[in-house]
Amino acid sequence: MLSPLKLVLALLIASASCMATAAEQTATTTTSVNVRAGPEKNFPTVTWLLSGTRVTVHGCVANWRWCDVTAGRDRGWVYARFLSIPFDGRVVTILNGGPNLGLPQADFSLGEYWDAHYQRQHWFGRKAYWQKRWDRRPPPREWRAPVSATRQ
Repeated sequence: MLSPLKLVLALLIASASCMATAAEQTATTTTSVNVRAGPEKNFPTVTWLLSGTRVTVHGCVANWRWCDVTAGRDRGWVYARFLSIPFDGRVVTILNGGPNLGLPQADFSLGEYWDAHYQRQHWFGRKAYWQKRWDRRPPPREWRAPVSATRQ
């Protein structure tokens, strides 16, 4: 018989693994893409992925323009126009599907994210420079549903 403490721990571990699986989805790159160290094209390149590469999407920023992904051992940010997932019987880019796709939103904190993923990268030593650039960025545009081609 399990002790109450062991039972609670087993339940916590089981629920945590279910939540992680439910939150993450697999997407496919629609073209060859750069994986960036943050959700802007000016961040350093972590790696480059070929068209058709499957990635795990951990979440996307609130305007659905950039998504935090893992491909193999590499983790970083990909512009959402270049990521597609199946939705309602068709393939949709994350930029077009936005909040309708059920992906989680992800916040980006440069210090925490870089400390967790990039300490061995050659550009990690310039973290303060990148933090200043990130802090001075203009406010992001809000997500808007794409205009339908059949709209008159």
